[in-house]
Amino acid sequence: MTTSTLALWTPEQTQLISTTIAPGCSNDELRLFAYACQRTGLDPFSKQIYAIKRGGKMTIQAGIDGLRAIAERTGQLDGSITEWCGEDGQWTDVWLGSKPPAAAKTTIWRKGASHPFTGVARFQDYNAGQGLWAKMGAAMIAKCSEALALRKAFPADMSGVYSTDEMQQAEVEPVTVTAAPALPAGDAKLFQAGKAAIAKADTLDKLQEVVARMDKRKPDLSDEQNDELLRLAVEREAVLSDTPSEDPFADD
Repeated sequence: MTTSTLALWTPEQTQLISTTIAPGCSNDELRLFAYACQRTGLDPFSKQIYAIKRGGKMTIQAGIDGLRAIAERTGQLDGSITEWCGEDGQWTDVWLGSKPPAAAKTTIWRKGASHPFTGVARFQDYNAGQGLWAKMGAAMIAKCSEALALRKAFPADMSGVYSTDEMQQAEVEPVTVTAAPALPAGDAKLFQAGKAAIAKADTLDKLQEVVARMDKRKPDLSDEQNDELLRLAVEREAVLSDTPSEDPFADD
């Protein structure tokens, strides 16, 4: 795929891209993504560039190596330097602190430009709080500042293309833990009375009356209590059903 020809995909390739590289994108968004691939010269099938759909909006992303490759291909890249600083705001070309730096700054020089292009990224703005961000904070924030500087230096080639490192924080969904609502404890006194009434019922008719009263008081009991009373009623019904009725032929 080159920058001189349109990125043309077969139906099979389009299907693959829409399901793995640019999931959830519409046909128009896929065409826009194809144009970005053509413009940047990055290959989606090599995972150099891909699209992420978030909040109904597509974001085109590339790895920092992809952005560097774009800049290098222009033939105008003339060097870069990255620095870090702590809370004191003092910049250094190497970060030796045990804690992540407060910010990183990358300066890009472009041939023929009268001034350098600088990108500054604050750690708290980009920190995803997990993965490499938790292990290599200085390296990760450096890549974010470099991506900012590269887009400033080469806007025609990289406009609208963000590095994966810049977007990781946005991809971390906050998890809200909601406690399950407490189940009603139920009326213990009513529960015990129900158990006693079931045990006391000596005919099926009386048991049916108890069950009818239980049904009216159901809202006052917990689900567990209602289930237990229902179980006891079923057991009592089985006992009463097996109890032989009075023999009509018995002697008076």
